[in-house]
Amino acid sequence: MRDFRSYFVLALLYFFLPKASIEDHPVSAVETGREVVEESTNDYCRVNNRTFRDGEVLTYKLYYNINFIWIGAGTVTFKINQWGNKYYAQAIGKTYGGYDWIFKVRDTFHSVLDASTLLPIQSTRIVNEGSYTKYDQVNYMRNSRLAESTMGKSRASAESKIITIDQCVHDILSTMYAFRNTPIESLASQNKFELDMLLDRKKYPITLTYKGADDQTKVKGVGSFDTYVFEPKLIAGNIFKEEGGMKIWVSRDRNKVPLIIESPISVGKVKAILIDHKNLRYETLGY
Repeated sequence: MRDFRSYFVLALLYFFLPKASIEDHPVSAVETGREVVEESTNDYCRVNNRTFRDGEVLTYKLYYNINFIWIGAGTVTFKINQWGNKYYAQAIGKTYGGYDWIFKVRDTFHSVLDASTLLPIQSTRIVNEGSYTKYDQVNYMRNSRLAESTMGKSRASAESKIITIDQCVHDILSTMYAFRNTPIESLASQNKFELDMLLDRKKYPITLTYKGADDQTKVKGVGSFDTYVFEPKLIAGNIFKEEGGMKIWVSRDRNKVPLIIESPISVGKVKAILIDHKNLRYETLGY
């Protein structure tokens, strides 16, 4: 069931490393009284939002493929709303009720983002996957390069710890919105985009490689789109066969919405497909 659990979280994280692979291949940190998250150098310290607006909702259907059969297993819904000078981002993932008896998933991610930078102010992750549970809340104190992480199996049992962070580190949800705001003109001048993400009190470098453009990518039930194609760098391990292999098709318009995410895993493939969208900032270029 571990493959299934990681597949579900994979679709939640989009461009990022899946939870099981992260746990199996952690990035080391140097202890100096506090847990240290190494500093990064990236171009995502201050991101101007030009791709989404208040009230945007994106819903994806999650599929698992084995023996040439695609099985629809659940959904992930992303919502973002503006509160003055902040954005409130949320992602909720759940298996269909008919699959709960096999492996029940109810995952929730919340982030409060600075509207002027898209950097997280507070991040909350509540994981319920079968018998596995986790609670993790991070409050960022960027002027001090510190963060308070409260983490445990549940909120009641979670313990607080102060960690040192880079001022420009992102979280799970802010990473997605930051990458979506990569200027289109940058795609012509460079093909790799990098930022650092904080997860489980550790820093993970996230690399996204631009692989070119596709015409008329079909999204079942939604339409056909001209797309950009990206390939995230993954950690090879017990879930993924190799570092490459995952592909993301993003709408080739000003919304830059992820449409399809597909990746081989150790047994079969996983896929997330956009099935519904609301309140896009610009008219979609689908046809």
